[in-house]
Amino acid sequence: MGRHRSRSRSRRKSESGDDEDLSAEARLALLEVENETLKAENRELRKKLMQVLRKGGAAGERSGGGGGDKGSSERNRGREPERKERREDREERKEESRKKARSPSPVRQESRKKARSPSPPGQGENDSDTNAVLLCNAQMEAYNEPWQKHFQGCYGSVQGLSKEPIPNNIPPEKRLPLVAKKLERFMANFDEKVQILDLKSGGAIIKDQKTFIKRYTCVFRESGAKLTGSCLKRFYFDSKGPTYCLDYEMHESLVTAMPGTPPDGKLGVRDPRTEYLMVLYEEKGGKLTRLWLRQDTEKLGADPTATEAILEKSEGYQAMEAKIKELKGGKLGERIFHNYHDIPTVG
Repeated sequence: MGRHRSRSRSRRKSESGDDEDLSAEARLALLEVENETLKAENRELRKKLMQVLRKGGAAGERSGGGGGDKGSSERNRGREPERKERREDREERKEESRKKARSPSPVRQESRKKARSPSPPGQGENDSDTNAVLLCNAQMEAYNEPWQKHFQGCYGSVQGLSKEPIPNNIPPEKRLPLVAKKLERFMANFDEKVQILDLKSGGAIIKDQKTFIKRYTCVFRESGAKLTGSCLKRFYFDSKGPTYCLDYEMHESLVTAMPGTPPDGKLGVRDPRTEYLMVLYEEKGGKLTRLWLRQDTEKLGADPTATEAILEKSEGYQAMEAKIKELKGGKLGERIFHNYHDIPTVG
């Protein structure tokens, strides 16, 4: 009997050692299973004990009370295989409970599979199917929609679009749904945490997606049919991680909110104007995440004679290049230049 207790203690110690590897929730589940198992076994043992006692009492009466101890020891020996079988069953049930507690739930397994599976095209940080060039082209095409004209340059032709321009002389209830659809196509190219930053100060011009949406809702609503964006020259910096485009842009008939007022233009807007900008676009995870702006004060983008060599000596380009090196850990990477003034116009 002492040896049996010693083995039980050692087994419980080894089981408790295994249980320490489990989480609190798993241990609680295991204890509940063991508790239910012990209850069932106690009920079964009580039932059998009552049956034995009844049989024993009847046999004792028949034999006159003699030889009781001998009969009891024989019955105990007969029950020993039964007890051993029950112990083995209990051990098997405990082991099953441990396995269930250790194995993740189907929901958790599905989450892990999704986390391990590669991102679909356009969503992985190193996805080769998209880059800053493709996204910059797409966002500028949406910016220019639905302006119907032959738009020559890095964005290709938008001639033949069936949509009408968004005029600003129609009632708001008709114009605003058109603005919303255009904004949706435009925003599809930007990350939900998009920011526009001032290159010189590093401060946020547009701090988050909410402000970004307000600004471009105002731009599309108030600028009307004459709004046009053009990429005049481009430097593309390729890499395995985030990719970058430095675009020299011209924005015609641009209308924005008055300086120092909310970006949605509810407190007034500026007159239509032409802006010459240098814009550095960052692509990460298949979306445009951050934009750095600097005024193209020398209008080098609009100058057809300003070559790559002239641009790279300018103060504006050098400031942008320094920012790219900072973002890429000091490595500029492969650089590709395009001057879209050099593209011949057909017709």
